[in-house]
Amino acid sequence: MKDIALVIFDWAGSLVDFGCRAPLAAFHRAFENAGLPISDEIARKPMGAHKRDHVREILLYPEVAGRVRRELKREPGEDLVQTIYLDFAGLLPGLLPAHAAPIPGAVETLRWLRERGIRIGSTTGYTRAMMDVLEPLARAAGVDPEFVICADEVPQSRPAPWACLRIAEQCGAYPMSRCVKVGDTPADMAEGRNAGMVCIGLSECGNEVGLSMEALSALDEATRRSLIRDAEKRLREAGADAVLPGVAGLPRWLEMS
Repeated sequence: MKDIALVIFDWAGSLVDFGCRAPLAAFHRAFENAGLPISDEIARKPMGAHKRDHVREILLYPEVAGRVRRELKREPGEDLVQTIYLDFAGLLPGLLPAHAAPIPGAVETLRWLRERGIRIGSTTGYTRAMMDVLEPLARAAGVDPEFVICADEVPQSRPAPWACLRIAEQCGAYPMSRCVKVGDTPADMAEGRNAGMVCIGLSECGNEVGLSMEALSALDEATRRSLIRDAEKRLREAGADAVLPGVAGLPRWLEMS
């Protein structure tokens, strides 16, 4: 692909935290603490959004909203959203250090982009307080994008395009067709699409498969391929122009496109 000016990455499940495990664990604990345990599938559906929006969306699912009314004898309204979100926000920082390792190929891919003069930005569904824990650990390991914009640093986070547009403005990168969004969730693809960017989904390493490297490797080949194929399908349906197994494949894709 010629004349790319800027690549904007997601964080968990894209650059660090193979399988996007840290937020999943925090969501499980926060919902359990509220007396409302949820499945992995439900917990992962809104992944990539601002985490308060993530909680709100889960509570709006009919099956969850019905349980709130039956089991908790209350409405799934903003008071409950805030209670669960604040619990999540308190739990996540303690989990992040164990999930800060770079995804294979992330450090090398960032180096490859810098060597070619391509600017590197990042957006995230994490807030600044959450990233203040994760970012120093990731940078120490070599994951060091030039720009980081968090969910609470823009008027509206994903799927709104504002974070991506702000980074492009700061870089002087335009038109937006010269910019690439890389992420592992449908929310990432929506963000990139709404910003007019080329969108690259990541399947194996991210939320849509949702397994650690060890757990993914332990699966039989047929099961592993089925999970990855389903992840690719969801990302394409969300607007991905291409889907790669992981971030390590991005340089070759850019060279070949």
